[in-house]
Amino acid sequence: MSNETVPKSSLFVWWVTIVILFLSVLLGLFVFYLSKTHQFKADSGPTFIDVSSYPAEMQKKYHIFVNKCSRCHTLARPINSGFTAEQWPSYVQKMKLKTGSGLTDKTANQITDFLIFDANNRKSISNN
Repeated sequence: MSNETVPKSSLFVWWVTIVILFLSVLLGLFVFYLSKTHQFKADSGPTFIDVSSYPAEMQKKYHIFVNKCSRCHTLARPINSGFTAEQWPSYVQKMKLKTGSGLTDKTANQITDFLIFDANNRKSISNN
């Protein structure tokens, strides 16, 4: 066995790495906590959409939207966001990349189709 000591620079790098990892975990936990407890303005609105007058295919996609999007946030948030049809595709893709979203390309496309349809039709359908 060798009685060599570890150079001080190696110990410093080791401690800095540990501190950075620890702070990263704390920051991640804090962001997660905020995401679950922070109330967005859109969270206080309606939590469902009456899709009974929507085409059957859109009603099916609405249920996919409900099942997938409610995993990470309230349904009120996307329902009351005020996003336009043009904004939904990139936003859903951003959500798909989030850890734990459970969104595949297929489900993300189905949700996007529904949200675009809804953004273009909800007001006109509800006014009839």
